[in-house]
Amino acid sequence: MVDGVTLLLVFIGVAAVFGVGSLISNRMLGAKARRAYLAPLTYECGQEPEGEAQIDFPTQHYTFAIVFVAVDIMGFLLSLWALTFRSLQNPWAPTVFAAGFTALALAGIYYALSGEKKWVV
Repeated sequence: MVDGVTLLLVFIGVAAVFGVGSLISNRMLGAKARRAYLAPLTYECGQEPEGEAQIDFPTQHYTFAIVFVAVDIMGFLLSLWALTFRSLQNPWAPTVFAAGFTALALAGIYYALSGEKKWVV
């Protein structure tokens, strides 16, 4: 146990020396900081900002992607759960639980695809 703690402390020390040494060598050997008049602008490349920053960004594709991932995870969890409980004597208890879980997940998917957040109080 003591060897493991010693090894951990040596590793932390080497990591700290490497991090601090990298910062110091960057300051000593790196390029000098230059100030440009365009640096505080939105675009540092020299492009003048124009128009309004807040635009109407469509999010439907992201909603469908999240629902797809949720359905995949739900199927994965249900298949693992079914493999775990397949040896029970009473087959109805796992089936009822799986049906309830699926109904809850489908209600969440319906809510996500409905578009409006009308269920939120």
